[in-house]
Amino acid sequence: MSMKTPVVLVVQNEQDAPIGYLENWLKDRGVKIEVIYPFKGDIVPTTSKDYEGVIVLGGSRGVHDEDQWPWLKDLKELLRNVIKEQTPTLGVCLGGQLLADANGGKVGRTKKPEIGVGFVEFLPAAKDDCVLSGVVKSPISIPVPQYHQDAILELPKDAKLLVTSDDCAVQAFVLGKNAWGLQFHPETDWNIMSDWLLSEDEVRKSLGITDDSVEKQFEEFGENMKNTWKSLGVAFADTVLEYAGKLEK
Repeated sequence: MSMKTPVVLVVQNEQDAPIGYLENWLKDRGVKIEVIYPFKGDIVPTTSKDYEGVIVLGGSRGVHDEDQWPWLKDLKELLRNVIKEQTPTLGVCLGGQLLADANGGKVGRTKKPEIGVGFVEFLPAAKDDCVLSGVVKSPISIPVPQYHQDAILELPKDAKLLVTSDDCAVQAFVLGKNAWGLQFHPETDWNIMSDWLLSEDEVRKSLGITDDSVEKQFEEFGENMKNTWKSLGVAFADTVLEYAGKLEK
């Protein structure tokens, strides 16, 4: 009997924070996505039992802004349950912060917001990680899109730090064997970033960051970033496929 096509639940928290490159990286491996839009009224499930994977995307609010985004309460419950249910899960930026916060970590303001292209460093532990090991073959600094003012200040006790940087200690981590949190945005292209640059003017101004400077970064590193980080999307898709295969047995 052939395995059913695995489906990944994608939680998009804001109109201008879409799944980006991740969509094709998953679909090219035979993984379907089901996107929900809680800001439009979609209900966030608190269990992952109907899916073979979960992706939680970014957004402009913080992990404690449940008064503005009331679905964050259910989203945190979902991110606690994916650990119990061992469902492959990827949290991006706010999604990674929510994964940490929901499972005992601490999130707060970073000393230096990161906007544009930043460089992250892979730690030795990343070489043994099934999702991140394919991105680089040695612990080096590589470029990736960034856009955040909050950061993970303290990881959950069972989490393992995989990627770091000078300006933000927690850039990527794994919790258990099935859940990954990213501070950066491997899914983001220039079109998405340019939408983000329409806001946060005062923050960018204080940092001396202009739209032109970020556009030049994408002109220099954009194609390289897309090709480099594709392996993360492919590896996560393969983790979903492996999980789905185990479910069928």
